[in-house]
Amino acid sequence: MPMLTPSQVHIDQPLTNLTLAYLQDEANFIADKVFPLVEVDKQSDKYYEYNRADFNRSGNRQQLAPRTRPERVGMSLSNSNYFADVYGLATDFDEQTLANEDAALEIRAAGTKMLMHNMLIDREKDFVTNFFSTGVWGTEWDGDTSAAAAGTDVVHWDDYTNSTPIQDVTNMRRTIQLASGGFKPNTMVVGKAVRDSLINNPAILSRLNGGATISNTALITDAKLAEIFEVENFYVMEAVENTAAEGAAESNSFIGGSNALLTYTPSAAGLMTPAAGLTFAWNSIQGASFGVTVESFTGDFLRVEGIAEELHVKHAYDMKVVGSELGGFFNGVIS
Repeated sequence: MPMLTPSQVHIDQPLTNLTLAYLQDEANFIADKVFPLVEVDKQSDKYYEYNRADFNRSGNRQQLAPRTRPERVGMSLSNSNYFADVYGLATDFDEQTLANEDAALEIRAAGTKMLMHNMLIDREKDFVTNFFSTGVWGTEWDGDTSAAAAGTDVVHWDDYTNSTPIQDVTNMRRTIQLASGGFKPNTMVVGKAVRDSLINNPAILSRLNGGATISNTALITDAKLAEIFEVENFYVMEAVENTAAEGAAESNSFIGGSNALLTYTPSAAGLMTPAAGLTFAWNSIQGASFGVTVESFTGDFLRVEGIAEELHVKHAYDMKVVGSELGGFFNGVIS
């Protein structure tokens, strides 16, 4: 006698309460956190710079006799400029696909999130190009495999026998403070792999309450690392990028690499306020900002091509080093 089976009494359908999409936590992205944002009305303009040496010069004062005038000193100005490039990305949906979409998919929302995510990744890479690279800052030291590293070299921080990361950062902070005319670096940025090496370094563990060791570890937060390195802000570049072409196997890597950065960063940009770097955001152009702005387009001009809706994302900015002496870079600080 034939009997019904489970597969015969049910036709598989997509779940209405579950889809999988791989979106990184936006906290992984630090490009909008490290340096102040300057909102500008025009795509390009100039800004003034006072000569730092004039403000720190000593030895010009004189003892004054009655009815004598003090020695007069001058100060000088220069100017520099920015140019905010506009970046964009788009996707579209045809009428038939939207009409036939399963309710759980919400492909319009998914498309928006994909575009925004792609733009955040590229913005993070722009941060690396402009701020987190060699040849950018006034102070630059290299990681070295040698236990006898000297000069502008430091022993790799994942050498748990010979490295001295706290001393290295202290020395660079002092170097930057002197080169910049008295500004102490207050912000540190590290690649994910660098952070993972630091939290296992005996020099770091020994600073924790109770003196943790590699075999007897303790929870090390980024706030604790900021305290150990004497900075106000400690950022970890944890964003991941896929560099493979469409259709090829994924090739994922952390964007921050094996480097570290120390900078002086004010709480906000303003008049007579020095900063290592600034981001000039052109928000006047329609649909653009330093963040990611989304626009939706529909209409007959698209429908003639069978497109029901086209989504655009844009941002416009210039990431610029404005005080190279206010920053220092550790290049390849782990092996």
